Amino acid sequence: MATWQQKWQRLRAHWLHPRWRVQRHFPTASLHQISLAVAASEQQHGGQIRFVIESNWDTAALLRNDDCRSRAWRWFADLGVWDTADNCGVLVYVSFADHRVEIVADRGIAACVAEGEWQAVCDRMVADFRQQRYVPGLQNALDEITAILAAQFPATGRAAENHLDNEVVLR
Repeated sequence: MATWQQKWQRLRAHWLHPRWRVQRHFPTASLHQISLAVAASEQQHGGQIRFVIESNWDTAALLRNDDCRSRAWRWFADLGVWDTADNCGVLVYVSFADHRVEIVADRGIAACVAEGEWQAVCDRMVADFRQQRYVPGLQNALDEITAILAAQFPATGRAAENHLDNEVVLR
């Protein structure tokens, strides 16, 4: 249970990161390039990848003590990442104000890829962000996820099918 001081610090962190401020670190043209890279990645394996960058959360979610993992699962559901033919969706969720990254994999992938592999990708992404390497951090994570999925889910005829939108969500 968070203390009031911890809640206040978290509220302040979220209030100080409105979308327009976070968007400076993730220019539209760069996010478009990442979206194209996601499409290219999906040609190399049987997985489907989505990226969500959430600059901040509303105050009610913070006062409820929502956590990043449950928030990532909510996005996973809302974007239909679970709704792929082979249960092969992967969501990369960034909570910018919390300085946290979560990767949620659908059951078809989670059965074959250890949680520790995803956590290692998250840790390297956070390290890139700490060095203010935001777009390269996204690209590096995509490259690592591509390698993991290509090893576990090689491309088949279905790999050419795009089940999910590739656009990076910045909210």
